[in-house]
Amino acid sequence: MKKLCSSLALASMLAAPLAHASPGFTLGANVAGTSASGYGKSSDFGFSAGYRFNPNVGLEVGYESLMGYEMTLLSASVLGRYRIADHLHLLGRLGVAHWTESPTGAHNATGTDPLIGVGLSYAITKAMSVRTEYQFVSNTSGKLGANLDTLMLGINYAF
Repeated sequence: MKKLCSSLALASMLAAPLAHASPGFTLGANVAGTSASGYGKSSDFGFSAGYRFNPNVGLEVGYESLMGYEMTLLSASVLGRYRIADHLHLLGRLGVAHWTESPTGAHNATGTDPLIGVGLSYAITKAMSVRTEYQFVSNTSGKLGANLDTLMLGINYAF
């Protein structure tokens, strides 16, 4: 019983800063353009869902349809936010991207590669923000054929 009480007390102390840090879920949608050396450019669209543990750190999963490459990309990443002015945040992202080329694509390939990103977010209201972000997927698996450079413009809603 003593160990249980000690564990609950420790968990409460560790969770207390998070309880006052405005956690919450986020949903987003974006349009983007991607380029890959030797493969031309692609017009894209995507969706994201995430959870903010506090105002500065969260997890996010995303779906991107890279129409020009007949490819889909699923990602999972840690998203860091740093306030640089009222309503304006610098974003940093580190994660992985699992991509799949459609069966009708040139290579019919699939793989998982690292993803990094940097961007800016501007809060229109407490719940709604616009975001621009540059994401880079590195061809470390060797299956992708080229690195993916993506510039996104999106809108996010926090609740």
